[in-house]
Amino acid sequence: MRKALVALAVLSAGSLAHAQSNMTIYGTVDAGYVKSTGTKAAMGEKYNNRLGFMGTEDLGNGLKATFQLEQRFNLFDGSSANSKTFEGASNVGLKGRFGQVRFGRVDELSTETFRKIDPFEQYGVGSMFKTHLRGDNLEGRISNTVRYDSPNLNGFQLGASYTLKKGSKSYFSSWLEGMGVPEDVTVFTGNETAANDGYAISATYANGPLYLVSNYNVAVNTNKSYNWNVGGAYTIGASRISAGYEQTRAKDTALFEGAKWGTWLVGVSHKIGAGTVNASYSQRKNSQDSSTNQSRDKKIALGYNHSLSKRTSVYVEASRTKYDSNAGIVTDYIGNFPRALEMAMLGRDQITAIAIGMTHKF
Repeated sequence: MRKALVALAVLSAGSLAHAQSNMTIYGTVDAGYVKSTGTKAAMGEKYNNRLGFMGTEDLGNGLKATFQLEQRFNLFDGSSANSKTFEGASNVGLKGRFGQVRFGRVDELSTETFRKIDPFEQYGVGSMFKTHLRGDNLEGRISNTVRYDSPNLNGFQLGASYTLKKGSKSYFSSWLEGMGVPEDVTVFTGNETAANDGYAISATYANGPLYLVSNYNVAVNTNKSYNWNVGGAYTIGASRISAGYEQTRAKDTALFEGAKWGTWLVGVSHKIGAGTVNASYSQRKNSQDSSTNQSRDKKIALGYNHSLSKRTSVYVEASRTKYDSNAGIVTDYIGNFPRALEMAMLGRDQITAIAIGMTHKF
């Protein structure tokens, strides 16, 4: 009898612990072929391939502990997509009636909010023009950060983040370090004037067919370079119409000091049975404070995504970008400088890109 009671107590304790804690394993696997002007067809991706772990523990009184670990990788060869083990996310936090606060590596606020006005979600060849200040090393995530998200009040939500600077490293030097350049090598602007803490605020409204978003972000280690954006979308029947504007101002010499980029987008998504047709047009104006020279880059994109199930889909996308000057080429390919240099030298001011692939989310 005693043994039976002891066994029952152990099982009850185990069940209680299980009820108080949970963990989810999730991920995205995406692969396809991409072909753009001046390059051979190569295997690539639309959505970033990832494997993640996230969970909560019930602490009582409506309070929960949270964690998230997410690794990014290249599906076509199995290699890591970055030198960081958990480049996608690595954070711990608390969640309750007050909202949620997280510490560590998290998504930049604009990464999660402003991208929703782009029919292509700022992924793949159809993506709108993106600011080069988006997250650490152009990745859309930020390290050494505390982020707060308010409760959702009838569709209205606020967000804020604060990022600690890393020594005296500039954004460009930090990016090179992420590419494997030794930390003790000073490149261009590894000085105190380029180092600064980063911070951001965000406001979104999502209720029924209407979505509105606004963000302001000062990027870490950029001599307080900043960007802001506003946008919205409205769903009418099977169609979703969206528009947005984003402006970036560079104050770091490694990021073209005094440069200003203004980008606007109009887009539409239309559902047809199990498929969705996406289309967008975006334009970016590049300018310098010290010069009257200005250029306008233009991009048009069209794509079709077909759902085979709730988790699996296939897609085909195409885009055409017209660069008005080399400034736009360097901006878009700053993460692949040899490619930018080649395009500039060959005078390839019009780039056509096509992608076809398959995505599975679990």
